[in-house]
Amino acid sequence: MAGVMGRKRTSKAEATRGLLIDAALKVIGRKGYAAATVDQIVEEAGVSKGVAYYHFKNKADMATSVLERGLLELTDGFDAIAADAGSAAEALTRFIELFAARVFENECFGRFFVTELWRNDRDWSDAMRQHEGRLMDILAGQISRGQQEGTIRPELDPEYVAVSMVGMVLTTSLFYTACDCDAGRLPLPAPTGDGLGKEQFVARTVDFFRHACAVKV
Repeated sequence: MAGVMGRKRTSKAEATRGLLIDAALKVIGRKGYAAATVDQIVEEAGVSKGVAYYHFKNKADMATSVLERGLLELTDGFDAIAADAGSAAEALTRFIELFAARVFENECFGRFFVTELWRNDRDWSDAMRQHEGRLMDILAGQISRGQQEGTIRPELDPEYVAVSMVGMVLTTSLFYTACDCDAGRLPLPAPTGDGLGKEQFVARTVDFFRHACAVKV
């Protein structure tokens, strides 16, 4: 019985922590890290400030958890794809699909990623560099693999292409999803005047990368 109660308490604590991380992402995504406050985050989460400080030391700790969760989800997903894909072309296509869909579905994550990840003066800077390095290593490794397989131009610098790919996905997805994090207004239309849905966006991003790097599929 004690074990069951303990698991319930653990499950509830994890759910509350996740709720606070989601709230921090929304508030910081909307207002930026400097302008966001713990009061705003707990109001968004619907919990007390005492509960927030039970799970996190401060706002920086919340922000670190937001970035860490997002990067771990991506890198774990990339790792699984790299291990499963039969070719570099397949792996890179699936990488883009995963990353583009993730940012397109959650503008706050993309905005937070762009504005905060690469700052050097944040408490999380050093730790995030390690996660970022792992992400880039996976990408660059598959680009090198593609060069060896003859599907990616050999003169390309794998590290540069990896950075460019991340930047392309982030900036273009934020352009097409530029709206309030609470979905207060619709995403921007495509240049043709038609709305650009997630599936179309992902398909166009993959197609652009294939042509830019001469990936054969």
